[in-house]
Amino acid sequence: MLLQETDSTNQELRRRRDSDPGEGLAVMAARQTSGRGRRGREWSSPEGNLYLSLRLDSRPGGLATAAQLSFVAAVALSDALREVAPHVPIRCKWPNDLLINGAKVSGILLESDDPYVIVGIGVNLAWSPPPGQALYAATNLRQEGAAVSPETLAAALCRHMAACVGLWRDAGFAPIRAAWLEVAQGRGQTVIARLHDGTEQQGEFVDLDADGALVLQSNMGRSRIMAADVFFGPSSG
Repeated sequence: MLLQETDSTNQELRRRRDSDPGEGLAVMAARQTSGRGRRGREWSSPEGNLYLSLRLDSRPGGLATAAQLSFVAAVALSDALREVAPHVPIRCKWPNDLLINGAKVSGILLESDDPYVIVGIGVNLAWSPPPGQALYAATNLRQEGAAVSPETLAAALCRHMAACVGLWRDAGFAPIRAAWLEVAQGRGQTVIARLHDGTEQQGEFVDLDADGALVLQSNMGRSRIMAADVFFGPSSG
């Protein structure tokens, strides 16, 4: 379903739960007037970028297992971007951003609509926030030399999402985890995890746990990070 404008494609899916029930509904908008990112941050939504949300059934694993869908979506999106822009070096940043040369090109927001999970995906195709207007440095595909329309990327993304969701349901999280780690940004390098209470943990990014937690190694031992904003040290690649 393609809309010219909506407040948020995630909210649009919520409103359509009764009139258009079930799994698989996708909504794409040319513009969002109230786009959101993680922790309620504003997601700038001018025309030319991709704003798409999909509704997936969280059963039988429940909402706890459905948190793995963040990585399913990241793998599917990275595959789709490599299909439509094969020369652009896409990397995955924990937990649910994609980067090009260290700059953010997309974000993924999962929201519960029990028993469903709404997967919202925004990709900077033609526009990205200028320096200083976002938490992280940002880029867009046009700036990186790839002219891709929202419709082209949406078609590729829906194909890869179907494949990755099917793999996840048939084989579990292990193959998704392995695929994500293959393109993970900063693995083996020092990262800083800024927790919700404002404290920070620093360590070497060594692994992604079986439940999707970020695993850091420091002189204090190993720690598991379930929710944080992650920043890379100067040597991260």
